[in-house]
Amino acid sequence: MIKPEQCERLTRKARKTLEEYGLGTAADLLVSSSRWGIRLDVSTLDEYRRTGNSRVGGNPDLPEHIQWPLTQEGVPMTFLAQLNLVDLLPYTPNDGRVSLPERGMLYFFIGVDEPAYNIEHHVIYEPDSHNLTRREPDGDTALETELVAHAVTVLPNLEFPTYAYVDAQALNALSVQQTGENDTADPEGGLYERYLEFESDWNHPSTQNWGGMFGYPDGQHPDAEHQALLQIVLGEEYEYDEQKCENKLTAHYGGDPERTRQELDNTLLLLKIDTHDAIGFQWWDCGELQFFIRKSDLFAGRFDQTYCSLYSS
Repeated sequence: MIKPEQCERLTRKARKTLEEYGLGTAADLLVSSSRWGIRLDVSTLDEYRRTGNSRVGGNPDLPEHIQWPLTQEGVPMTFLAQLNLVDLLPYTPNDGRVSLPERGMLYFFIGVDEPAYNIEHHVIYEPDSHNLTRREPDGDTALETELVAHAVTVLPNLEFPTYAYVDAQALNALSVQQTGENDTADPEGGLYERYLEFESDWNHPSTQNWGGMFGYPDGQHPDAEHQALLQIVLGEEYEYDEQKCENKLTAHYGGDPERTRQELDNTLLLLKIDTHDAIGFQWWDCGELQFFIRKSDLFAGRFDQTYCSLYSS
């Protein structure tokens, strides 16, 4: 788990940075809506000198009993990343939202990334990180692209709401209290505009960053969890209507709307993978690949119960 002193340092840094962006009056609001997560950066090129390390791109180290995942058409899926849980453990959030096994490997594979929703994929949890062998696919994989292997650096992360998830109305209300004008009357200096600049710089601090876990997904609307939960629970495609989706979920949960809201809150961003030139990730127009899991499945180690989608502007 992430140490309290690390949380305190990151929180102090965030508050100081918010002040520098002219967002001091909104600091309490914004910090309270932030999420603790794990940041994943590229390190050096991985030359496969060891097995079982955290790696993005290239080829995986698999135990003998695991077969390379195939698409429904029998095409080898594309390997994206392997994460050694020993590397993740020191930075796992301690806020009660997340629980990961203390050891083992997580592997992420993907099929064709079209359409952008309900993408064919495979997430594998292997409890033993020993006796692994580097494996290569049998022929071209689904994405038909060569991803360059890099070692992974794991860091703690305090992530602030992305464009779709920030409470713009609350920021606008603070602007009115502060200046007597709303953000639309002050488009350059309003809290909302300042926040978008802050979020872009804070949540994407380095070109080394290729992904993260348990933060916020990118998107135009705060409905990525709706899309994921509807597919995981009911096997239905999302029709981009939040209320209709919630009605279906509420019916499934015995007519309990509070249970629906709780389940949506407990639909977690297991992993997001950004477009990254050095690795070779290109999700449509510089988009983001997103894997979701329910909190109950995460705590139970059911990594086969996941949902994958892609956001691109």
